[in-house]
Amino acid sequence: MADKEFVLNLGKLMVAAAWADGKLEAKEINALKELLFLLPEISGEEWMKLELYMESSVSEEEIQELLSRVLSGITTKEDKALALSTLEKLVHIDGEKKDAEAAVVETLRQDIDAKSTGLLAHLGNPLRRAISSRTGSYGNDGGRESRLEDYIKNTVYYQLVSEMKARGLTFSLPDEDIRKVCLAAGIMARVAWVDKAFCEQEQNSISRALAEGWQLPEEEAQLIMEISHQRIMKGLDFVQLSKGFCACTTVSERKAFLKGLFSIANAAGKTSSAEIEEIRAIAKGLELGHQEFIEAKLTISREDRSGL
Repeated sequence: MADKEFVLNLGKLMVAAAWADGKLEAKEINALKELLFLLPEISGEEWMKLELYMESSVSEEEIQELLSRVLSGITTKEDKALALSTLEKLVHIDGEKKDAEAAVVETLRQDIDAKSTGLLAHLGNPLRRAISSRTGSYGNDGGRESRLEDYIKNTVYYQLVSEMKARGLTFSLPDEDIRKVCLAAGIMARVAWVDKAFCEQEQNSISRALAEGWQLPEEEAQLIMEISHQRIMKGLDFVQLSKGFCACTTVSERKAFLKGLFSIANAAGKTSSAEIEEIRAIAKGLELGHQEFIEAKLTISREDRSGL
């Protein structure tokens, strides 16, 4: 697995290359964001770092520093493979003839193998063509941009929309409620995943909480639970989850939700001290105080919470 810092630096270098002519319009930024999803498992925090480079042009000094970081960061076969596969996808996106694509890819491969500073110059043209080829597909409704934001800020919802569409299903609740449920499911999954396991009792507890708490049909509740399970195994950004959930709920709703988290923690035997501490951190992220946390904890008997 390539180092996360290397992946982030590669993304920053892509942004810097896109700024080569000193300007980047809104539609170009949207296209660039979509291309950056070629990078594996970018978290919400890392995405915000990339967005900083999209706000204004990158100086020549910064570009050279990023180039140096990327080249020096290529230390393993995995690093080389990630860099080349990511850049190769850019080349294949722009629709050039296969011979031309192959020539560009070979040049990039040689740059990576030799850790050549020519990588930046050879990256610029295919990247700008890839951005240009995508800008025409953006309408004025912001639909695709909205999906990109969902990918970062509400990943469970992002995947749910795709799954529902693939199955030919429609939501039983308004979209804003479904978004809220998906944020809740991600936080619930975080509690269940404290011990790096997601047992059947916890799955059933989350599905039941979603169905009863948000009046969801059983099929939808089950699907959202399954997606939250899949996503938590890959990593969900708690900062984005908690910010999103706070923005769409009242204090009373969050207090009730916190009590539900203890029920999930207690679904498979006693609530462990690790689960209690996780919920304490969640309470803080949801802008709830110590008293609200204690009240929620006391809904579980002392015997079931390891005496804590």
